[in-house]
Amino acid sequence: MTPNKTTIKKFFEGEKQYTIPVYQRAYSWEKEQWNDLLDDLEEATKGENHYFFGNVLLEEINGETNDIIDGQQRITTIIIFVRAAINILKEKAKNEQLDNEKSNEDFLKYMEEDYLVNRSKAKLQAVEYDRDYFKDVIIHNDDKKHKPQTPSQERIKEAKIFFEKKLKEKETEEIKAIFRALQKAEILSIPFANKKDSVLMFELQNNRGKKLTNMEKLKSYLAYQIYTYCNKEVSEAKLKEITSVFETIYRLIKDIEITDEDSILNYFNISYSKFGFNYRENDDSLNYKKEYKDYTENKGNDEKIAWIENYIKELKNAFVNFKEFEKTESVYKDYLLMLDSSETYPFVLKAYRLFVNDKEKLEKVYKALEIMIVRHKIVKTGANLAARLDNVLKKFDSLESLIDGLKEICVSNDRNWYWKDEEIKRGLCNIYEQKKQKIRIAPYVLMRYENYLRSDDIHTKGYKFSLKEIQTPEIEHIAPQTENEEELSSGYCEYDEDFYDNYYLHCIGNLLLIDKSHNISIGNKPFKDKLASYENSPLIQQKEIKVFAVNKKWEKDSIDKRHEKLENFVLETWSFEKNL
Repeated sequence: MTPNKTTIKKFFEGEKQYTIPVYQRAYSWEKEQWNDLLDDLEEATKGENHYFFGNVLLEEINGETNDIIDGQQRITTIIIFVRAAINILKEKAKNEQLDNEKSNEDFLKYMEEDYLVNRSKAKLQAVEYDRDYFKDVIIHNDDKKHKPQTPSQERIKEAKIFFEKKLKEKETEEIKAIFRALQKAEILSIPFANKKDSVLMFELQNNRGKKLTNMEKLKSYLAYQIYTYCNKEVSEAKLKEITSVFETIYRLIKDIEITDEDSILNYFNISYSKFGFNYRENDDSLNYKKEYKDYTENKGNDEKIAWIENYIKELKNAFVNFKEFEKTESVYKDYLLMLDSSETYPFVLKAYRLFVNDKEKLEKVYKALEIMIVRHKIVKTGANLAARLDNVLKKFDSLESLIDGLKEICVSNDRNWYWKDEEIKRGLCNIYEQKKQKIRIAPYVLMRYENYLRSDDIHTKGYKFSLKEIQTPEIEHIAPQTENEEELSSGYCEYDEDFYDNYYLHCIGNLLLIDKSHNISIGNKPFKDKLASYENSPLIQQKEIKVFAVNKKWEKDSIDKRHEKLENFVLETWSFEKNL
């Protein structure tokens, strides 16, 4: 292992070939890093010192062929930059001479042969699931053959566009100067000869401050285990299988909009492992590494590999199922997404493992989870929801066990009194919260109330209302938060001690769903003006206010009656006994 300080030009010269192995991360650099690279190269053109690219760890495969253990983001970006430079110089070559000694054709040909392809062999082969895309779009400059299928392919495409755009703005001599700075830039290559050591070094190198996703760490860990417990022939075959699985996962990620790969990985591990909600990705005593070690202790190599194969099969299924969950047409699935509670997703993934082909049961799972989350958000106890749900998740092996477990938490167990009906009633008395993370539940409850009212209205029956139909949904205080100065003529009750002590201001009976512009326009106006504006609203809950008004005034009695109706609606709608 003798480090070799060299230039970028010499690093790529001749028949040298570099491959990014399967355990490596896919291309992850983005605009910030591309800008930094270009800025550094431009800076290097102004001085005498050569730019230092850093270290590259290599595994020597044979002769001129090497796997890149660490440094592949920089190396990949260099190749993309060179492709962009060639493309822009080719355009400029139509109207000017690029070099005093070589023809334009030869000048560009040497650039390609030095950095992109030599004797039909690509100088750099990307990680396997991006390899064909990289070869076509970057090495062969064919943008039409493939559309990006993974986030990393999208970044490869965007990097090429970025550098082409930046270089197009520059004069030919500037581009050539930047390219010369790149060629002279220094790099320290450190070779390894052993595959197992290479994978281990990749793990160690990336555990020292370099940002890998948890998915990438998992991939490298599993690769290391395979190299450890399989011979060379078998390990290569197994790694191809793993590569295929991760390729599928990365393609699925591109289609999932509501969360990222590491979050889904975490939801899967919570639902799949013995640790449940105690699972901790960065604690090796509470993650998949511990699970693997405990399961395979005193077992043979075949059983160790079998655990890995089963784990990644289930992991792939989790991504398939999460995509299906996101895209499926389901009322209660949509409600869960609106509530945005990450604690529900491990249950969803486990439900798919149990009932993947039973849409009716899946819908009941969503409904049960929605009831629990709404009750939790209304009560706002501050309790650790994940800790409360841990046993329910671990015991969840049927629809009945899930519903019974959630019922026990919400209504049956004296220890968990905070989600019972009495606590729901207390929560509704002060449901309005100014903190953004807690304000969601009031609009949600009032959205559901709007649909409840519409289901009884002959003109709107069968038409579902969504918050998306309001340009900027807000919560209106019918009796305003700031007391109107014209107390006698305002049409509101007196804001006395009883008004505040009994939570009239922020209770559900005094809250209304409203568009922001409508809310601004009525502000703290007298109640009769508000009432007139409510009549022109498409929302039934606004039109309904006149039913509760007393002589066109908004009194405490008005708030009490409306609060009682909404309280009954909430207790009926989010009741396990009446809905499941």
